[in-house]
Amino acid sequence: MRQVPSLLFVLYVACTLCKTRIAHLEFTPPGSDPVSMARRDAHSRSAYAASRDPLLWWFIVESEAHTNRVGENVSADDAERYRRAFRYPRTFARVHTAGLKGDAGFCAECDVPYCTQHWRRDEDGEGELCPLGHCR
Repeated sequence: MRQVPSLLFVLYVACTLCKTRIAHLEFTPPGSDPVSMARRDAHSRSAYAASRDPLLWWFIVESEAHTNRVGENVSADDAERYRRAFRYPRTFARVHTAGLKGDAGFCAECDVPYCTQHWRRDEDGEGELCPLGHCR
């Protein structure tokens, strides 16, 4: 059995109201393969192999507002910044420091995440409103 490094982790963010998965983040330390790579198709595994720098961290993000597809190489400092952003308790202010488009569904006022079914277009059609009417 292969031992998984303690610094590797997979994180899911779920909607506060319906528990639908909003975001999937995965961090893989240098020299290891992502947990999710085994479920990927041959094209994705090939793209990963061509892009992976074994000296850097690998970061995968899939959310309602942002995806980096099979992932990207990131520095140890960036990996730590992302990990700090998503540690418990998760708050908008903390998640916002990750710099991800859409802030993993978090509402700045409610301090909790909502899925695309619960965010709705505002009257102008320019922005989005959470279930409590806060603008994103």
